[in-house]
Amino acid sequence: MKEERGQFDQLFNRRHERPGDVFMELLEKEKLVVAPGVYDAMGAHIAQEIYRQRKRNSLSCNFNAVYLGGWSISDMLLRKPDMGFVPLSVMEMVGRYVIPEAYPLPVIMDAETGFGTEVTLGETVETYHRIGVALAHLEDQDSNLTRRCGNLGGKQCVEPEKMAAKIRSWLIVSKSIGTSMRLMARTDALTAVNGGIEDAIERGKRYMDTDYQGLRPAVLWADAMIDPKNIERWTTELHKHDPKMILGLNYSPNKDWTGYYRKHFNQYPPTYETLYNNGDGFRVIWHTILQARADMEAAWNTFQDMAENGAESLWKLHERQRHHPVGDTQAMSNAKPWQAYEQLIGGEEAIKRYQNSEGYGAGSSQQKDQA
Repeated sequence: MKEERGQFDQLFNRRHERPGDVFMELLEKEKLVVAPGVYDAMGAHIAQEIYRQRKRNSLSCNFNAVYLGGWSISDMLLRKPDMGFVPLSVMEMVGRYVIPEAYPLPVIMDAETGFGTEVTLGETVETYHRIGVALAHLEDQDSNLTRRCGNLGGKQCVEPEKMAAKIRSWLIVSKSIGTSMRLMARTDALTAVNGGIEDAIERGKRYMDTDYQGLRPAVLWADAMIDPKNIERWTTELHKHDPKMILGLNYSPNKDWTGYYRKHFNQYPPTYETLYNNGDGFRVIWHTILQARADMEAAWNTFQDMAENGAESLWKLHERQRHHPVGDTQAMSNAKPWQAYEQLIGGEEAIKRYQNSEGYGAGSSQQKDQA
């Protein structure tokens, strides 16, 4: 019975009661939170499975959270640029499936400009709380224009007072509903038409000083940060303002960090350790579109191979995946626990049905090879 309960835990018991507290406790314990970016439940599952396997084998893992952003959802699910095409309802739907698959890793999730005004964004706070977001980020782009990916041109920020009002509204709703979800304030001022590094610094101070009954944003992020001079000035000035301030960095796969650092500084880009800088730098780091870039490359190469070589491309795919964890696609879809649950609920009738219907490929040579 105990084994049976454990088997079905992975179907139904995959949620932190207070995910924001889990995130902050993780940050306190490990000092640095690193998150690969995903856009669907499979990406989240792969991340947590690798994390679990390494922990089971007493190996270190360089990530301990998952990031879910609007760019990846817009680009991979809609093939639209990150320019406001994804509504709250789609973010909710994707997040509702990603968060259980990421468990026990906490999820950092993009809340864009709040999907509303400072008065109406309470719906976003409640939605993100309900699906189990650990840390949500809210940005200061002007929603009256087309809000966009921080790496795209044409950005404009709202007045700092308006963003401070949105932050305060978020905090009020958070306090009212008792959510553990933390807020990360984001400024796009660094590369906005009406911004720059000095403006970003002043905005960051103001945003993090915004308070409601002792509740403030937990993390600060300035998007599109890559230049080491800006990194140094940003971290120095913000920690001078508040030595305990937690800073986050989008180590964005949209940017060619290696090429940029090689061309401009004749050196490798920063490591997690150098960005952390003994706690004086960034303590939350994520790669927004990591899964998206990896998946696009894999699909392109496989389809290109099929265009040139036909069915041989499928054979080669099977050979590559024969002993790879993703080679058992039914296992990747979590079919076995669900089928076991179906037989538990369906009883003798369901068990006999399974005994008389093995399913496609049940005795295939590939599965035998994998066994």
